[in-house]
Order: sequence, then C-alpha cells, then structure tokens
Amino acid sequence: MDVNGDMVGPDTGFKLTLEMLRRKPDSALIWYEDFKDGLLTSYFTTLSGKWDVWQDSEDTSSRPYSQLEGYGQFAWQYSGFDDLHIRAQIILPPGFSGKAGVFLDTLFCCFNYDSQCIELYEGSTLKGSYSTSFSTTAKADLRDNPTVYTIEMRKRGTKVRVYSSSSNTLRFTATVSDVSGYAGLRSDNEVCCQLIRLGDAWTYEPYECFDVTMPDGSSATFGRIGRSNATWDDEFQVFTLTSDVEESATRSESISSDYDFFHSDTMTDVICGNDYTAVITPKDINIWISRLFLGDADGFSILYYQDVDSLVYWANQAAYRWGLKGMCMWSLGQEDMRLWEYLPKQNE
Repeated sequence: MDVNGDMVGPDTGFKLTLEMLRRKPDSALIWYEDFKDGLLTSYFTTLSGKWDVWQDSEDTSSRPYSQLEGYGQFAWQYSGFDDLHIRAQIILPPGFSGKAGVFLDTLFCCFNYDSQCIELYEGSTLKGSYSTSFSTTAKADLRDNPTVYTIEMRKRGTKVRVYSSSSNTLRFTATVSDVSGYAGLRSDNEVCCQLIRLGDAWTYEPYECFDVTMPDGSSATFGRIGRSNATWDDEFQVFTLTSDVEESATRSESISSDYDFFHSDTMTDVICGNDYTAVITPKDINIWISRLFLGDADGFSILYYQDVDSLVYWANQAAYRWGLKGMCMWSLGQEDMRLWEYLPKQNE
C-alpha cells in the first residue's frame, strides 16, 4: 500500500493492520453515580449530617452536570458491604478543613486537608498515610472549573490498598480488621463530589479486546492479554483474581499508554483493485481503534513527513476550512527549520 492508500506490488497476499489504544482494566462495576438524576433516596441514605445535590440550572439537557454537596456520612442503602473497591472524585470548596473521602463501616480513606496527607483510619486509629498536596477551589470556579481529586480504596479481607490521582496510583497498603457495613462518602465539613463509583474488589473488566471479520471472510480476536492467578468468565468477559495481588502482576504483557499495532494472518483471496469491507466488533468497552491498513503481506510502511509545505497546508485548513484559532504540532525541535521563516509571512 502506498501513502495514498493504493495497492502496489504483486498479489502475494495481504495483511490487515489495526492501530488500537488499550486501557488498564478497572474493577467490575457495581454502581456508577454522577448525581445527574438528582438525589436518589431510593438507593442512598444520609447516615449523618446533611446532603443534597446541586444541578446546573442553565443546562437544559435531561441529565445536567451535578455535584453532591454536604457533610457527615452519605451511603448506599445496604449495610452488608464487605470486600469492595470504592472511588470518589472530590472537590474541596473554599474554607474547607478537616477530612473528606470514602468509607466502609469503620474504615475511612480520606484527604486530610490540615495535614496535607492521604490517610486511612480504622475508627480513630491511623492505619496508613501518604504525604501529598491539594488545595481548595475558589467559589467562582466551584461549578464550572473545579479542581477535582480522586481517592479510592480496595478492601480484600484484612488488606486495604489506597489509591489516588486520575491515574489510580497505589499509595500504600494497610492491614485492618475484616469489617463490613455501610459504604459511601464521608466528610467532616461541607464538601462537593461529582462521582462515586463502587466496584468488585476481586473481579475486573478488561478494556483490551476486539474481534475483526477480515475482507476474505475469516475472523480473529485481537488484544486479549493472558493472565496468571486469575479465572476467566466467558459469559461476562471479566476475570477474577485468585490471590491478593495487584492486577498488573497478573498480566503476561504490559498495557501501553500509547497506540499498539495488531496484525492479521496473511489473506490470499484478496485481489488488488477490488473494494473490501472489514468489520470491527469490540468485545470490551473503553477501547479506541484509530486506523486500519491493508497492506502487502511481505511488509509495507506508512510514512508521515511534516515538512514546511504540509504544515502550512494544515494551518490553512485549520484557519479557513474549520475556522480554528490555531494549530499545534509534536514536537518542537524536530520541525523543518524553514517553518520559522514562513509562519510570520502567513500571519501578516
């Protein structure tokens, strides 16, 4: 295949190449609450304090952006939670002090604003701590541009793992009592929360696999990662750990934060000059498929070379075709040096 997408070379067979972004698995979902349906009193209860839901009155959609706000303990209406994975996205309003986070019975995983630490308590006993920094959000930004902090804990028996940040980074582990009870959000003083998520402590949903029906009619599965210390559920496409380890330790390969390329077997019934259809069927959610290429089975290359002419072309497309205010490129230091002579002329 040449850079224009035309078949070249002899009909020795072809291969399909797909560019796909896989993601790290997450706990099998039990409940996802963004409060856009208001305060669901049929499913949640206020154990202490006062809680309500703020919604954007100017948002005319059926599910406007919302925040839970309040203090005390806000929980699901079930008092038998045991092993679980719970995550919250918390916003600290101006003047906030004290602790805010997620809880299970007597376990409290929180941001301690006063000590600038992520902490885990069992009752009044501090079980673990991680020093970090976080700040409050100004009143003017509280609804439209809040600073959001993610905190989560995974409890399995007497072991708790504490995570934070949008990348779900493990901060520390602690040994606790094997408690059970209500689970939810807890705060010493008024706090805002835009998401609370409940997942299984042992079972994971992978975000990695898809099926492809090839142009010759054959089909194949791509992206699935082999795992140890785990059992697979074919019906629900999830896996459950059989030992108390981090999920990353079970994988036979790492999951890149960049796009991966997957290649089909050779197809000999595909002929140059004809049109063909390939059907891509995701088996997992939350995967991105960027591009699909059909090329010579003996090997082919795809080259993108951004010289000054191509960059100026796309700058013109951005300005005059799409009405954009600008464009960017990756990365500085590798560009055609003539670009810096030509761009000022474009802007005159």
